[in-house]
Amino acid sequence: MKKRFLTTLLAGAAGLTLAAGAAELSPAAAEKALFDSTARHLDFGGNYYNYLSIDGMPGQFEELFVSMLTASGEADSAEVADVVKLVIGLLNFEVVQAFGSSSIIAADAPGVYVNKSFIRLSEAQPKGVLFDLAGRENRKLAGLKMIPANTRLAFGLHLDPGPAWKTLSAALAASQQEEVKNLPAELAGKAEQVLGCKFDDFLAGLTGEAFFLLTSDGTFPDIQPKLLLILPDGKGLLARLLLKHADELKFQKESDTLYTIQVPGLPPFVKPRLILEKGRIVIASSADIYDLARAADGGAATAPELAPYFRNMPGDGLGFLYLNVPASLVQSAIQLGATMSEELATLQPTFAQLPGLTIFSVSRKEAEGYAGVMRSNLSAAQLQVAAPMLVYSGMLLPALNQAREKARRISCVNNVKQIMLGLTMYANDHDSRFPADNGAAGLNTLVKDDYLTDFACYICPSATDDKGSGNLTEDTCSYIYLGGTDLAKEQAPSKLPVVFDKPGNHRKGVSVGFADGHVEQIDLPRYHSPEQVIDYLVQNRGLPEETGKVLKQKLQKWNAAQTE
Repeated sequence: MKKRFLTTLLAGAAGLTLAAGAAELSPAAAEKALFDSTARHLDFGGNYYNYLSIDGMPGQFEELFVSMLTASGEADSAEVADVVKLVIGLLNFEVVQAFGSSSIIAADAPGVYVNKSFIRLSEAQPKGVLFDLAGRENRKLAGLKMIPANTRLAFGLHLDPGPAWKTLSAALAASQQEEVKNLPAELAGKAEQVLGCKFDDFLAGLTGEAFFLLTSDGTFPDIQPKLLLILPDGKGLLARLLLKHADELKFQKESDTLYTIQVPGLPPFVKPRLILEKGRIVIASSADIYDLARAADGGAATAPELAPYFRNMPGDGLGFLYLNVPASLVQSAIQLGATMSEELATLQPTFAQLPGLTIFSVSRKEAEGYAGVMRSNLSAAQLQVAAPMLVYSGMLLPALNQAREKARRISCVNNVKQIMLGLTMYANDHDSRFPADNGAAGLNTLVKDDYLTDFACYICPSATDDKGSGNLTEDTCSYIYLGGTDLAKEQAPSKLPVVFDKPGNHRKGVSVGFADGHVEQIDLPRYHSPEQVIDYLVQNRGLPEETGKVLKQKLQKWNAAQTE
């Protein structure tokens, strides 16, 4: 009995020594101790397991960052080194020793995965802005009771901005650069002028749990999203600030604690409210969403199809995240997008098999670091594959759009060249004069007299106009024509615009056909009025101002004809 007791005592002492004095162990034993301390927060035997030791690596990055930022020779190495040292000190990644993650199928729900992650730290209470913001202790997550069954996104986070600001201020004040050293005082002073109170008092009032909620009813395109935001306001200073600017924010007082927000043009289901409560403020897109959240009592957690994601999960921590996007919602959104975008229509078969996504995650502070546990319908491995694919697809869409738009602009230039060729042929047969009428009526002369009868040439490939037949009309023509040009009297035909894109054909480029027959594309951001083309050519291409005035008069006649 004594022998067993002594053995147990010695083993316990050895364990304490291993935990407290890992630096004295051999490298292999220290690495094993680090692995074990991380692994105890994870699950073995699942479909995914990952461990990464980075002990000592973050501290090696300082010189690398400095050399990279000063490689061009344009930056002062001493100043850059000071800034890099400051940022690294604020983040304090040096305390991060290892990271691990795992994924197993939940024993109590076969269709649900339990995904865990853990960040192992070398200090129990590390310094650093991120660690201050992340929180130092676990607190009850009251927002978990305010998640209705139709929630699409909800998250709660315990805020404690005061310590983070103090850490930031102290680090900046220690800088060797005067402008950096004085920055905290300057920022606090400006903030106090706006807030009308001490900045530290304002930050202290924001301490508490913040909560955000997004729900939806219906499906695309008739989906009805509703929003709710709750912010801590322990000292009432945030409420006082909002009410100070009530007129600018268009608040209408209903009672001492209720204000409606007047925003024109909103759909009928959106009726914004500002609700002032003791210790917090509530911003709701409508009164019923707040009533629904307060009455939910964990509605999503008790719904039969969603309960497995909340089962056996902690009710306290630093924060939580809940996301529920059913597959039906994903597919209806993709179908709607495909009707509005050729790029999405092209990728629709690829996205057709995308599953819905349901996750519930809680982050917690542990003695050795920060832990996260997530229940989801996808494993950690599937999430790691799906996320980059979605990001890559999102990056690919603009590239596809840019390539297609470039092709459309080339085709558009060719259309205008055909129109200019038709006009030149017409002028050769009519005493050097172009058709007299402005707009589609003038170009229709080319159709009637067989100079250009291909109606496709009058449609910009980026426009939504329908291809015409018979007579050309404004509805079947994507271009503006300014008629009546007499080439025999025109001294600078290479500067005189005759045909160009209507606003909305392209995002930036405008195809312009000039009286001498040549065509150019000019870069005109935010093109919304045909007068902009005339102004651009006057200012940048030598078009005489008097000629510009004449052309604008033609545009006025053309505009007037559109409203008749």
